[in-house]
Amino acid sequence: MEIKLKEEDKKLLNLIQEEDACIPRVTKLAHKLGLPTSTVNTKIEKFKKLGIIKGFSAILDPAKVDRGLVAFKLGQKKFHKETDLDEVAMKIAKIPEVQEVHFLVGEWDYLVKMRLKDEKEYTQVAPKVAVCVDACKGIIAPKCFKETHKILVK
Repeated sequence: MEIKLKEEDKKLLNLIQEEDACIPRVTKLAHKLGLPTSTVNTKIEKFKKLGIIKGFSAILDPAKVDRGLVAFKLGQKKFHKETDLDEVAMKIAKIPEVQEVHFLVGEWDYLVKMRLKDEKEYTQVAPKVAVCVDACKGIIAPKCFKETHKILVK
């Protein structure tokens, strides 16, 4: 079933993700941990202050917001004295469709993850990544078996 989102719906979904508008249910967490609500709230605020918790965000279903295609780009940059690897990565990161940019050790220097509508959009966005590097290779992932933002804390 295709979901048609109004322009205001799209703006709201973007704001929820950008503005840290989602908050945890402290009472529910406190109950599960067997701790007072005030203790859990204090701990959450402490984690935010320490930078352990960067924020709270809504996790959208990519297929339902017309972003069902996942594509990756591997990029290489020729090294010179003037080469600023962080600058290249930050330039790529500014492309709105790019979700992640990783620096690699090995044959390739960068791994870029993009969320797109379809192959047509891929052909429009991929060149924006390609101009930032000296060589690149594209990979389209037709199916995802696991994708999470959770980090197991041991």
